[in-house]
Amino acid sequence: MRVLPFLLFLVVPVGVYLAYRGWKNEQARKDALFAWATTAGHSYTVEDGQWCERWSGPPFGQGDRRRAREVITGTTAQARRFVAFDYSYETHSTDSKGHRTTTTHRYAVTALSLPAPLPVLQVTPESAFSRLGHVFGIEDVELESEDFNRRFRVAADDRKFACDVLSPRLMEALLAGPELSWRIAGSGILSWSAGRHVPAEIEAALEHLRLVVEEIPTFVWKDHGAGAGSADTATTAGGGGW
Repeated sequence: MRVLPFLLFLVVPVGVYLAYRGWKNEQARKDALFAWATTAGHSYTVEDGQWCERWSGPPFGQGDRRRAREVITGTTAQARRFVAFDYSYETHSTDSKGHRTTTTHRYAVTALSLPAPLPVLQVTPESAFSRLGHVFGIEDVELESEDFNRRFRVAADDRKFACDVLSPRLMEALLAGPELSWRIAGSGILSWSAGRHVPAEIEAALEHLRLVVEEIPTFVWKDHGAGAGSADTATTAGGGGW
């Protein structure tokens, strides 16, 4: 019987220490985001709920208590507006004994504005879970590159648009880079990954999205109302997304 108090004597301080260390690490992460944003001349907001409803599709529109925190907005070196934020929502489950469990889902979201609205095109790393889409009738757009088809799942409103955007050169570049989930949706292109942002990951996501945008052919922009332009028209005045 004396073992239990002894174990509590050990466990409680360890739990307190781990909680404190987690809090310190999170504060350091937030401080780094704030320093990165302000040094670069971007805006930093602790929380801004408008971004929770800005887009549909993963990871949005699920669960409750949706929050967008550590929100950074600004303009890239290519004069394109961007936003990056930590997004979270909660889901709930109840076991056979009526005990309710709440799970918080966290994602790092980064988005760039586009010079004109475009049809929906989503590219996500292929996985056993994503392959279940075939079972439920979700069509996977197959492209000319078998390597790309094996590594990524492509979903689009318009198959021709998907093929126009995902040129052989862009597919080759994406195969050489990190496996990031991204989606063109209206007047923005966004990426998301599980977890929370750090400055280096924001920069990597922006570079990934920049690559996609700049590889979209000029005729695609013309077909969708970007005038004579290409991705170069996505300036602060012409982004249209936000």
